[in-house]
Parts: sequence; C-alpha cells; structure tokens
Amino acid sequence: MAANDSGKKTVLNGISSANSEANRSKRRSVRVVIDIPVTVFGQTSDGKIFGEKTKTVTVNAHGCLVIVKTNIDPQKPVLLVNTKTGAEMQSHIAYRKEIAEGLLEIGIDFEQPVPRFWGINFPPEDWDPADRKKAARPQPISNPNKAAK
Repeated sequence: MAANDSGKKTVLNGISSANSEANRSKRRSVRVVIDIPVTVFGQTSDGKIFGEKTKTVTVNAHGCLVIVKTNIDPQKPVLLVNTKTGAEMQSHIAYRKEIAEGLLEIGIDFEQPVPRFWGINFPPEDWDPADRKKAARPQPISNPNKAAK
C-alpha cells in the first residue's frame, strides 16, 4: 500500500498511478464513462462474503471502475454481475483506493477481455472525446429533382 497526497491508502497492482498519462497510453482498451448498474460479489478484509449493488464509473473491454462501501479484500476474487443483462464475469481487484470515509474506488479487471459484457459499442482506439463537441461539417445535399442530361 502507498499513501497518496491526500493521505488516503491506495493499492495498485503494478500500476504507479491510475490517472497518469503514461498509464493512459498503456491501456489495453478504450475507457467509456457510463453508469451501468452492477452487483459486486466478493470477500471483505475480515473474510465475510458480500454482495453490493452499485454503478460503474467507467467501463472498458477489460473491466470497470466502481465505488463501493464494503471493505473488499483486494487479494480475493470478485464476481461482477451486469444487473441489466444478468451476465456474470469472474474478476479480480486491480486497483483499490479509499476516496472518502467509508467509500472505496475499485478497479475491477476481468479474467479475460469481454467487450460485449457491457452491451455498448466502444469507440475506436484513435477516438478523441473532444471531437464529439465539435460541430459537424455540413455535407452538400444533392438535388434529387435535378435530372442528369
């Protein structure tokens, strides 16, 4: 465990910082900010089995980021259930950070990438989220009444 600038404890399995530029360039798939209802099943630090309903913060083909209240054991396996579809995925904790008293930000990593688990279409690798705010260039409209001569 390491302490960040705010003094909160962070567990990163081989990752120095969840939001660093270097990590963004190393990501295996595009992250999408979307809240999808999920249930996280796992084991607490004191060994109790739990299930907690929450929503995703971000998703990708390899997992998601969620916020939970339960003190989840980062060394134990996790079962993630997509509440909308009922799909289940064996997973593990890749990232764990206390963001406030009683709230943990958890990075969940699937055992295998499954982009269709979320029921969304992911943008291409070279997609820039800023592009969606740019006005589309008007396309010329052909005149269907004008006959070719």
